[in-house]
Amino acid sequence: MSTDHDFEDEFADGFARALRGAAELAPELLGHLLMAGAEQRGRRRRHRRRAAVAGGLAVLVLAGAGGFMAVGRGPVGTVGPVGTVGPVGTVSQKPAKMSEQEVVSLVTALLPPGKVSVLAAGGTGEGKLAGAEYTVGGTLTFDDGAGAGIFDYRAERTDLMPEAGAVCMDGFTMPQDSCERTKLPDGSAVVIDKLRSEHTPGGREWRATWAAPDGRRVSVIEYNGQPAGANRANPPLSSEQLTAFVTAAAWERVFAALPPLKNAPAPSTPTPVAGPSAAELLAKLVPLLPAGATSSTPKGSDQANLTVTLDGRTSMVLIGVEPASEKGKQDEKYAETSPSTPLEVRAKLPDGTLVVTNRFGNGKTATDPVLHWTAEAYFPDGRHVSFSEWNGENGYTARPGTPALSLEQLKAIATDPAWRS
Repeated sequence: MSTDHDFEDEFADGFARALRGAAELAPELLGHLLMAGAEQRGRRRRHRRRAAVAGGLAVLVLAGAGGFMAVGRGPVGTVGPVGTVGPVGTVSQKPAKMSEQEVVSLVTALLPPGKVSVLAAGGTGEGKLAGAEYTVGGTLTFDDGAGAGIFDYRAERTDLMPEAGAVCMDGFTMPQDSCERTKLPDGSAVVIDKLRSEHTPGGREWRATWAAPDGRRVSVIEYNGQPAGANRANPPLSSEQLTAFVTAAAWERVFAALPPLKNAPAPSTPTPVAGPSAAELLAKLVPLLPAGATSSTPKGSDQANLTVTLDGRTSMVLIGVEPASEKGKQDEKYAETSPSTPLEVRAKLPDGTLVVTNRFGNGKTATDPVLHWTAEAYFPDGRHVSFSEWNGENGYTARPGTPALSLEQLKAIATDPAWRS
């Protein structure tokens, strides 16, 4: 069953990707540090409400910029062996703060032997913005002798259970080699997500996240070089080393220095909402595709995404279905009376269904070239069916051209009686 947290805020997702792209194209580390601060704090939080992500994004970006400007480059030194895997300890009600150097020393002690240069770091309780007291992190470069790579780390208190706190990125919207999720005996979870850069040839971005049932989370992002260029085949730490890093017992000291969340609900699993699951939606969609069309579900995606090929053209199609409701009826009225965009077409069918088709360029009012096609059906009972199509195999290779399904075909699928059942 889908949940009310299944879809991330599109603005936050796009903003983080834009920051990452700008950083990877820049020759220096400033852009990366800004991106790292923003993304570490506002990274995709599947199973978060859209309003929560979008509302907090501006604050998180400021926190990332402020964090960089407040610190300089740190010392270069050598570090010891990887720390042992163990459970993170209990929370102190009167946390003893850790200085920047204490946190950095703890982190570097968990890394394999190599050279470390601190780029940005902080201690606990140093945040000036709301919520910053519940997190601590930094950015450094680490070289095990095979080439230096950027290494971002963070420990934080959240209101998320492991089901929502440790999740794979969506391989439909970002290049992904693999993602492994492991449930540990204490109820916590570890995710190792191996991603490829959209902008840097040969660039690799490996993520590790440990999340506990009480909301504690440790996360790491490592690169095989700097964002502007790869200098080794893979990032320094292997999957096993990443797992050891994020689950190390040494993090007990950090969490003891972070206060409990104030006025926050106890961590809980996402609340199911009415409506079919992604698998059910796709099962209903496939039989409605035109004759001759073939389809496949993208690797690593847990949303209702489908790759469709017809007459030699391949497109990605996203589907959304909202059950009949009074809110759906209100949405229909808004769709019928709101200002239209340049290529939007609205039509009322004899049975009262409102159909809205649209085409977009790179922006809400852009029309040339067209990159995005949509078809929506607002049924009289408040049921809402929507389709979005891009010309390409996934979200990061979309391009101008003719999509696999025409607007008329999308419209026919969206208005099919099958969606009423």
